[in-house]
Amino acid sequence: MSKPLFFLLTLISISSLAEVYTEQYGEAEFSSSIFFEDISGDNRKNTLNSSSLEYNFFFENNNLSGKLKVNAALSDPEAAQDIDFNEAYLDYAYNDLNVLVGNNIVFWGKNEFYNPVDIVNSKDFSRGLAQGEKIGQPMVNVKRYYDTSELNLFILPATSNTYPTSKVRPQLALNINSANSFANGASENNTGMAARWSGYIDEYDYGFSYYHGNTKDPALVLSSGQLVPKYSEITQLGLDVQATRGDILYKGEVIYRDNQYDYNGNINGYTNFILGLEQSSFGIFGQNWDLANILEYTYDTRGSSSHHGYQNDVFLGARLVLNNIEDTQYFVSLQNDLDKNTRVVTFNYESRFFSSFRAGIDIFQPLNLENDYHQSAFKDEANLKIYSSYSF
Repeated sequence: MSKPLFFLLTLISISSLAEVYTEQYGEAEFSSSIFFEDISGDNRKNTLNSSSLEYNFFFENNNLSGKLKVNAALSDPEAAQDIDFNEAYLDYAYNDLNVLVGNNIVFWGKNEFYNPVDIVNSKDFSRGLAQGEKIGQPMVNVKRYYDTSELNLFILPATSNTYPTSKVRPQLALNINSANSFANGASENNTGMAARWSGYIDEYDYGFSYYHGNTKDPALVLSSGQLVPKYSEITQLGLDVQATRGDILYKGEVIYRDNQYDYNGNINGYTNFILGLEQSSFGIFGQNWDLANILEYTYDTRGSSSHHGYQNDVFLGARLVLNNIEDTQYFVSLQNDLDKNTRVVTFNYESRFFSSFRAGIDIFQPLNLENDYHQSAFKDEANLKIYSSYSF
């Protein structure tokens, strides 16, 4: 019996008992992306049309609760698996202790644009390398609550990333093979472990984290004209902090990671951090509008050999929230690589219509990315995405 089916039958059987609180909700979403420039010499499409149906079932009975989240998706060109179970877990609470078993999504970090401490979940890039979504991580999660803090311990069976098919944009110049390889302590059956102690002291929020297991950022090794993901076993120590001072949030994350492949395929250790602030203005222009201005800077000690594109970058962002009945929001951002002076501009608009409907627009506009080692493959990937959803 498959794990998702086991969880589903368990939830259904428990929900049939007396005095059980249950909740069911879902969402149907439709989206269409249009890429403005052709990529010569390949068969990748200039559009990506997708639809998805998400169903959530939650129950709570005394000390036991559980959730099942099922997502079914279709796309053209084919981009994702038909059905996934990113959340399918049981959670037992006893006094100040919780034990969760199953698939779950975990987020660590404080910053807006990039979270180096966030390491638990692998990513699903099936809809393009710029749109990675977290994959549900099988886990045992033991949580202990204290007065102003909590301790989380994790056992994490190995997972791997999902990459786009040959016709899906955006992605790299060469296609990524779905097969994986493992080296330097990693294996397909390697069980990782993690821990995080988080809490607050006055206006300061903090999180100390540890992870040991397969990396979530494999090297992409050239083999027979394709790129093959190659995983190593890493150890990562992390710290994330946030200070609230009036209308300004000061944020920061720093990690040290050992045994990670870099851009050149070499194994080494490195330090990576991001620092930033978010300043909020309320009731601007005499309206009930809120404006948040965001400034962040990230640095990697490996410089241009970093395996990611955030080795010496500045991010600027602004979020305008209209606080109306439609929950209308606008967000614009600029990423500037200080080494190569390359930039990426993004824009998002989202609003609610007729109570249960939401719609939005995403724009991605690269600027002279051909000079950037890490993002040059996206230099012709300017695109517009239109999406809508219905909640029930």
